[in-house]
Amino acid sequence: MEFSEVTCPSCFEAFSIALPNANELPAELDYDCEVCCRPMVIHISEEGDASALSLDDSF
Repeated sequence: MEFSEVTCPSCFEAFSIALPNANELPAELDYDCEVCCRPMVIHISEEGDASALSLDDSF
């Protein structure tokens, strides 16, 4: 299992997520930050690079 580091766009804390199988990439995952619990979408490229976009309207 491969992992990628993601930085939360709300609290700016970094954490690791497990990547989907290579045949499932690229992918978008609905995710809650493991630190502040705010919602985000994580985009994972075909190369396994992950980036996050906040879904929290109050921030």
